[in-house]
Amino acid sequence: MKIGFHGGVGEVTGSRHLLEAEGLKVLLDCGLFQGHRKEALAKNRTTPFDAAEVNAVLLSHAHVDHCGNLPLLVKRGFKGLIYCTEATLEIAAIMLRDSARLQESDAKFFNKIHARQGSAETIEPLYDEADVDACLARLVPRPYMTWVDLSDKVRFRFHNAGHVLGSAMIEVEVAPATGGRRRVFFTGDLGRRKSLLMDPPDVPKTVDYLLIESTYGDRNHDPVDRVESLIKTVVDRAVAEKGKILIPSFALERTQEIIFVLEKMIRRGQIPLIPVYVDSPMAINITEIFSRHLDGFSFSPEFKDYVAREGDPFDFKAIRYVRTSEESQTLNDKKGPMIILSASGMCEGGRILHHLRNNLDKDTTTILIVGYQAQGTLGRRLQDGAKKVKIFGLEHEVWARVETLYTFSAHADQSDLLWFMKSLDPRPRKIFLVHGDPDDRAALKQALRVEGITRVECPDYGDVFDLA
Repeated sequence: MKIGFHGGVGEVTGSRHLLEAEGLKVLLDCGLFQGHRKEALAKNRTTPFDAAEVNAVLLSHAHVDHCGNLPLLVKRGFKGLIYCTEATLEIAAIMLRDSARLQESDAKFFNKIHARQGSAETIEPLYDEADVDACLARLVPRPYMTWVDLSDKVRFRFHNAGHVLGSAMIEVEVAPATGGRRRVFFTGDLGRRKSLLMDPPDVPKTVDYLLIESTYGDRNHDPVDRVESLIKTVVDRAVAEKGKILIPSFALERTQEIIFVLEKMIRRGQIPLIPVYVDSPMAINITEIFSRHLDGFSFSPEFKDYVAREGDPFDFKAIRYVRTSEESQTLNDKKGPMIILSASGMCEGGRILHHLRNNLDKDTTTILIVGYQAQGTLGRRLQDGAKKVKIFGLEHEVWARVETLYTFSAHADQSDLLWFMKSLDPRPRKIFLVHGDPDDRAALKQALRVEGITRVECPDYGDVFDLA
């Protein structure tokens, strides 16, 4: 039995780990790498194993950095099944189709702009919607806490991860011919103990080998109860200056969390009633899934209680859902104050790029960062204070304010991660820290050492470990 790390190590994107056990090859996630365009294309086009030899994929959740490269895997010969939760299947269909459309439209726009500039540089999408359809035909839903046999010696089950709607941790149990059992446990993205929408993650009983994310391994989040005061400060300033608030937002979970908070604040009179535009067809479609299942999935009791008292928080008068590109373009000419939520969350594609192009040069604009920004992304460069950035290869000056709200993160912070690992009894034989930048992983490894947990590895891309 061995585990190979082929993405999502030393970086917070492109999750992809290959477990080999008892003659099976099982892929844990198959995500898109997001970062500098040339580096991202190179990494996404590279499959360091034969896709046709993979027997099954176990998918933790529907964020594109975990599922976004599945169509390319199928395109390159994967013939097995892709297992996920029911909610993840429903959301992944939206995410992957949108990913294909974004790649095609961004490539078309990039090539058109560069042709105008006299450049011969062009890019091509990784896959198209036909490839997505072929991929979706292989997705099979399975409920939480139900064992599924992959062979007579290997089985798996999903646990609630508490991260986003439908998110799962993956437990793989192997019964070697030599006797005994070994359990490999992959957290995917681990949720917080206290969340605006989700139940906290489950803690498993017995784990031999743990793969755990470390996105915020070096810090703790602001408490969720501070979010309203931080939002109020930004909104009040935009109202006074008649400015726009641009929120690059992940379509899954983050958009719905922000809508929920804004709805509560407007309902209570904490902020004035100003237009809130959700300018992302994908985010709109996912929000409709939330509305259809307000009493189900893994929502927290507190959120369900609010819905029972106040009704659907995703359907209130300040929200304008923008579907067409023509509607989106009209926002450029509208005066503030207004709030625009638009994908992608790391500013690496989608309509947010057009809003940034048209508003970065205005000092009345606020760019509100509400999620993790991976190294090399446009969002990270803005967050780090860049005064000039390139969008579609053309340089733009940054006069807008850029502010970050760490409160919204759906990822466990350092205290949550330590709580999770200290709750495991007995301690795992080995812990692998994945899905974290180098500094984040190093800080978490040191914090674990202080707690007496020392059997910890920080694998690099391409590393393979034998699991005894």
